[in-house]
Amino acid sequence: MLDKNIIAQYEGLIFDMDGTVIDTMPCHKQAWDRVGIEMGYSLDGNVMYELGGAPVRTIAKAMMEKAQMPLSLIEDVISLKRKYGIELIMQNATLLPAADIVKQYVGQKPLALGTGSHRRITEMLLEKFQLQSHFGAVVTAEDVVNHKPEPDTFLRCAELLNVNPLKCLVFEDADLGVQAGLAAGMDVFDVRINQLITK
Repeated sequence: MLDKNIIAQYEGLIFDMDGTVIDTMPCHKQAWDRVGIEMGYSLDGNVMYELGGAPVRTIAKAMMEKAQMPLSLIEDVISLKRKYGIELIMQNATLLPAADIVKQYVGQKPLALGTGSHRRITEMLLEKFQLQSHFGAVVTAEDVVNHKPEPDTFLRCAELLNVNPLKCLVFEDADLGVQAGLAAGMDVFDVRINQLITK
């Protein structure tokens, strides 16, 4: 995935969760599809991929607007999405290759998880895969005001790890997350294309 000599240059490693460490994206898309069917609207699950890394409310709003669904229903949409999402990811989620890097460097370098997911779901997934003890810091959607592509999530990770942001490497799978990492002054490894993007 990434040469050890390159990783050795960084003091801290920060990982996105969904689509980077844990393969949850197909589950999330299926959950959105179910919500649309149940509520009688054609919600386009592909919007989720375009907004990868954004919190659920941002994604819900974009999908609802595209489907011409009244925004007054947003709380019901989010509630249903979380219900189906939890059910599907707990059944079907698997680890991705970046998880091997997490396991390889635990105890060797400070590691953090910076995700746009809800804390409850994040904690459930970390417990499912027994990764809770691997991360010195976990920053979720509730922990920052400005979400990806803003740098706040990753800057908070670096702060909690007590590592200079300029000496951190971010692992990401979404455009918004790549932008957030670069905006934080960090280098980013895009797991989709196995490419290191430097600031």
